[in-house]
Amino acid sequence: MKEYKISLCMSSIRPWLWPEIIDSIKGNKYPIEIVFVGDQKPTAPLPENVQYHYATCKPAQAYQISFFRAKGELILWTADDAIYNFQNPNNLDILYDYFKSFNRKDLAIGMRAIEDGHDVTKNHRFFGKQIWSPIMYPFCAVDREFFHKIGGYDKKFICGQSENCVVMRIYEIGGEGHLCNNSFVCVDHVHKHNWAKTNSNGFRFWYPKDREALENAWCVEGYGYYNKHKKATISKTRLFSVESYENKNDICFVTQGEKGSWN
Repeated sequence: MKEYKISLCMSSIRPWLWPEIIDSIKGNKYPIEIVFVGDQKPTAPLPENVQYHYATCKPAQAYQISFFRAKGELILWTADDAIYNFQNPNNLDILYDYFKSFNRKDLAIGMRAIEDGHDVTKNHRFFGKQIWSPIMYPFCAVDREFFHKIGGYDKKFICGQSENCVVMRIYEIGGEGHLCNNSFVCVDHVHKHNWAKTNSNGFRFWYPKDREALENAWCVEGYGYYNKHKKATISKTRLFSVESYENKNDICFVTQGEKGSWN
């Protein structure tokens, strides 16, 4: 079995974009794999380093399936419209070396996020741009074995925010989050997303429920919806235990925990 250094894990939403993301990782010297999970099947043969698993479950569970199937030393949650050769052709090499330089596993190492042409890295906090709240990492590398040890994704989430809960759990046990300043990921949401669809019955539709799950787990008081409550008290310990996914034979087809879909 090939020893991959990083597994890029994502739900399969836009298979017509996959050749672009596959091309974008070719400049790295370390072996990288991609794991797609979802009900949108590939439209062309996939390279050896790309897995696809058909699944009809909610997106958060699709991500967890990709984490179960991943072989990389590090796993990185991402999206299938992301590009990894922005500025540097070897952004993932840079990220891996930076992670390993700490010589520890309890880490969340983020990349510089360029969204729609703008560097939005500083905006990704528990409460958006509120600098008093903890830093989150939407494009983040974690040690695969460590990730499973702390429980992986929580079954309460539907589409998003589950990765933020993972970062908070890393902080909770004394782990650290760091930004790899010279490693970039680029996404173009405006041109590559179907906003009408995602707002009506997909990611944006479920967003308030996912935020509620996150804030219920970590906010003692003052929480409500995203960054509107500037005086929220964020707990340093999770307020209730993680409900981890079970890696059952039917995990690709039977939704565990909260229901919900992305399409």
